[in-house]
Amino acid sequence: MSLNKNIVVVLFAALVGAAGCSHDPPRDSEMERWFGRPATELVKVWGSPKSIVKQDQNRLEYRYPRPDIGESCVHFWLMNRQGYIIAHRYEGRCG
Repeated sequence: MSLNKNIVVVLFAALVGAAGCSHDPPRDSEMERWFGRPATELVKVWGSPKSIVKQDQNRLEYRYPRPDIGESCVHFWLMNRQGYIIAHRYEGRCG
């Protein structure tokens, strides 16, 4: 294999490895419409979050317990530094 092909193989492997280490939660198709929208819109619809936790890279995570859906259901929304929704996850029985 030539030197250029070795470099391409190493770079490709590095990119695949980096993609596997992503820390953003997977997107839920039901919540997809919220991505890219400002946090202020979420608060207008969902109300004030129960808590806001500062994450790495100056991101904020809004926590919304959802007893109307399930006793243990909690939705988490991740905002970027600019205040836009970039990720969503939930814990508990939310179905």
